[in-house]
Amino acid sequence: MTQISKFRSLLISCGAIATAALGTLVQSASAAEQFNDKTVQFDRDTIVEFQFLSSNNSAQSTFGVLNLATNEKTPLISEARAQDKPGKIYTGTAGKSVRKPFAEFTFKSGTPYTLYLESTVKGKGTTTVYSVPDKNGGSQLAKFNNDATALGTQGVKIGWNDGISGKGSDFNQFMVIAGGGVGCPCKASPMLTTPIAPEVPPTKNNAPSGRG
Repeated sequence: MTQISKFRSLLISCGAIATAALGTLVQSASAAEQFNDKTVQFDRDTIVEFQFLSSNNSAQSTFGVLNLATNEKTPLISEARAQDKPGKIYTGTAGKSVRKPFAEFTFKSGTPYTLYLESTVKGKGTTTVYSVPDKNGGSQLAKFNNDATALGTQGVKIGWNDGISGKGSDFNQFMVIAGGGVGCPCKASPMLTTPIAPEVPPTKNNAPSGRG
């Protein structure tokens, strides 16, 4: 049976992650596996969860994965509109411009991938940029703040320049985080706010009221 690693965003308490049906705690990827602007490739089937963080551009974008072996594109996270409110402020946030901020993708063992960002402005024209500079004519349009070894701990933030808005040095026009989870000992990812408290078993003192 194929072994699958899973790097998932930490949104609940460490104890809940350990017992969740989604799987046990994950270890960081090996140094040989790659998750950067050169390529994305793993030595075993690996599920990575992505979370939309924010956008700051005039374009309406879709983030996804391109299989470099087959040329198959898989869209993962899409903006329903370019920004939260029409106007000169181009901020987009989860729940407003992006209705479904989470997605996951299974990277097949030994297969090279690149991430992509496809954008349009007011429904006109489509520009696609890639995390691999070679596919952008040599231009770096995606910046990774970490590598594959961080997928199982703090995660990897990826900032994009959509090739349409702002300056060439901007990497805040569309931002996602890949992975992010727990290590040993348990450490919260940057996304964790207040952990969900464990459920207290009913006792004489806290049992729900009712007939019986």
